[in-house]
Amino acid sequence: MRLTLRLATLMGLGIIIGIFTFSYTYAQTAIRGKVTDASTGEGIQGVTVSLLNTTVGTSTDSLGHYSLTYDATASHIQFDALGYKPATRPLPDNGLPLNVELEEDFHTLDEVVISGKGRYRNRNNPAVDLIKKVIEHKKVNRLSRFDYVSYESYEKIMMAVSDLPKFVSNSALTRGYRFAFENVDTTLVPGRSLLPVYLEENLSKRYQRMYPKARKTVVTASKKTELDKRYINNENIETYFKFIHGDIDIYENNILILNKPFLSPTADAASVFYKFFITDTISTADGQFVELTFVPRNEEDRLFSGKLQISLDGNYGIRRADIWIDRRANLNWVNDVSISLRFGRHSRTGIYLLTYSDMKINFGLYEGKRGAFGQRTLVHSNYDTETEIPASTFSGQQWVKTADANRRTDSQWERERPLQLTEVETKTYTNIDSLRNNRAFKSTLKLGYLLAQSYVNAGPVEFGPLEYSYSYNDLEGSRIRLSGRTTRQFSEKLYAEAYTAYGFRDERLKFFGGVAHTLNRKRIAEYPAHYLQATYQQDVREPGQLLGFRNGDSFSRSFRTGEQDKWSYHDVFRLNHVIEFGNHMRLQTFFASQRQNPAANLHFVAAGPKPDTINILQTSELGIDLRWAPNEEFFQRNLERSPIVNEYPVFNLRYNMGIKGLFGGEYNYHALRLDVSKRVFLSQLGLADISVGTGYIFGSVPFPLLDIPNASQTYILAPDSYALLNDLEFVSDQYIKLSIEHRLHGFILNKIPLLKKLKIRELAGFKLLYGNVRPENRPEYNPMVFMLPTNAQGDATTFTLERKPYMEASAGVENILNVLRVEYVRRLSYLNHPDVDRGGFRFSLKVDF
Repeated sequence: MRLTLRLATLMGLGIIIGIFTFSYTYAQTAIRGKVTDASTGEGIQGVTVSLLNTTVGTSTDSLGHYSLTYDATASHIQFDALGYKPATRPLPDNGLPLNVELEEDFHTLDEVVISGKGRYRNRNNPAVDLIKKVIEHKKVNRLSRFDYVSYESYEKIMMAVSDLPKFVSNSALTRGYRFAFENVDTTLVPGRSLLPVYLEENLSKRYQRMYPKARKTVVTASKKTELDKRYINNENIETYFKFIHGDIDIYENNILILNKPFLSPTADAASVFYKFFITDTISTADGQFVELTFVPRNEEDRLFSGKLQISLDGNYGIRRADIWIDRRANLNWVNDVSISLRFGRHSRTGIYLLTYSDMKINFGLYEGKRGAFGQRTLVHSNYDTETEIPASTFSGQQWVKTADANRRTDSQWERERPLQLTEVETKTYTNIDSLRNNRAFKSTLKLGYLLAQSYVNAGPVEFGPLEYSYSYNDLEGSRIRLSGRTTRQFSEKLYAEAYTAYGFRDERLKFFGGVAHTLNRKRIAEYPAHYLQATYQQDVREPGQLLGFRNGDSFSRSFRTGEQDKWSYHDVFRLNHVIEFGNHMRLQTFFASQRQNPAANLHFVAAGPKPDTINILQTSELGIDLRWAPNEEFFQRNLERSPIVNEYPVFNLRYNMGIKGLFGGEYNYHALRLDVSKRVFLSQLGLADISVGTGYIFGSVPFPLLDIPNASQTYILAPDSYALLNDLEFVSDQYIKLSIEHRLHGFILNKIPLLKKLKIRELAGFKLLYGNVRPENRPEYNPMVFMLPTNAQGDATTFTLERKPYMEASAGVENILNVLRVEYVRRLSYLNHPDVDRGGFRFSLKVDF
């Protein structure tokens, strides 16, 4: 109105009339309102709203709100929802919202028995018989029944801070951006005040092929909030939120929530873990449906509660599913999870296909209100199950974005999104844009980045990680280190990292320097990566330990379980070429030149009648590393990637060749290694991480070039290592290894009355290493190799594995105070070796759901 009056003053009465005419016309282009239950007054989600005699329609959001475009040919609007009487109303002519109350519409079917009284039994239970029918017909009702499927999809992800403490919003640190704290939603979750901090929307076309199985998502429009790239990796945020809000398939045996398997109510063994009750029957224009309510037999297990509406048309398909997880389930930091699924009848086959999915997660610290809230909403439409999809559609990455996906205007989004944003959500985009240039907010991000990443940002470079600044070991004594790396502000195509360190006991300076440059014009190491990297390192390491920027000298490794008396100084140059293609296939080729100098009680002594001490071992290698991790997802910063472990196996095949005479290399040899790892989800029995590996070294080489297992002589649990091995205790030129870790996620302890309240989770593990050394690599048969190490008394300290495998087993608990893991590890073989540790406790900290 103020704008209209100012224009009237400047332009006169004629312009005023024109403006009012335009305003009235614009008001009629959008029809908005809310649909509620006539008996409860609560908003109804998933109501079909359509203009009669037109193709214009939409559906209500989780609160019952709707908005659709006006069509001049329409005079009435219709509202239709499962379980409610349809309603038709004339279009409003005053531009005001049109709110509608719907009345329930159901009647009891004669052939269905309402159960739920008396002692519960599966036998002769009509509810159990009905869910068995659903299970039997799962193949009929799933998308996998079609050879080809394509459909359009809208996705909205929102994350919010819940009940932000006043000391945060009123602190001096946040004084410069308090305006952002005013944009709160108090209606989405009753009793909680939500401050949105992240919002993302995507419009896409999804493709699916059954034989051979393939999927493809092409994002045609994308919009999301983004913060300062110096401190926030916006791509990691997007990956993480999609990780915790995965797609839900009600017909799967296990549904992953926060990457943990929850047994589906339609799983083959559902009747063993759930109680089922028929609680309602419904008749609509679409047919007859039965409402099936289910609850867990054990409330602390990873199970759902909820309701299913099942069709009685012979397909036993699910028309509607409302399922939830409450705080009694063994999840950390989560108060409750609610999932609403709506299915629409497929015109050709008559089965029900997913059209709407809404997942909400309330995160809280120790079951309190304060924490976070996450919501992911999906709307699927225009299913095509008849058109054959060309094979070329599935080539390349599974998820791609068109070149103009980020260029949609606000008006285009208003027209194309099937669900309108709330006022709070709309304002979130504006607020985040304002915060990007807010100096006070940048200071907050800088402090948060230091605490979370352990790096001090200084513009084009950053210094850290801080936990590597000081460490202690038996060779160097106290060790200090200054390290850093470049940032995206320096360059997105070039990356460098370096450190320099000094040991006060050995009085030697160490350093590392590395640089990488992209070769495909993308950001460095962005998938699919293609880059060239060169590194040079002079440092000291224990035998079997990997070299690199982050290996060897963190503060946590200062606390050891035994004496460290075997070391090697390394002088290494390495040149890598990395390229990724296909479905997360990575090919790495490299050249490495390395010089080793033994230190402390490690000596290189040539075998033979006149043992000579060797001070330097020089090698030159060419190698290939082929890694395949199908459907891999990961968090990434610079060259570092942290995989999100899923159900797909990971294969790694490595070959390296030593070349005598090349840059001083002293040996010819070939080495071939293969490793395979996989996570197996075991439903209520938790999950198991299994890895197997094998290797073979061809040629005659001294023991430092044989395979040396990684021994972790610290109290901290380390992946891919043996907790009770001594340094350089075993060597092999051929080996097989096995590692199994089974995490039961509380399956046993959840059933113990006192312990189940603590949410402690049990785990067990087993590791095996078996190998051999051929005669040409044994000093007693070949005088050209080195003697195996011994101690000061002349007793052997390095052995071969030809008699029996090395084994260690572990058992323990995790999730103590939600973060602490404690294991007791027991050594099962080679107990007569000198100075072995037969058993001990190991610890780690991990934040997990």
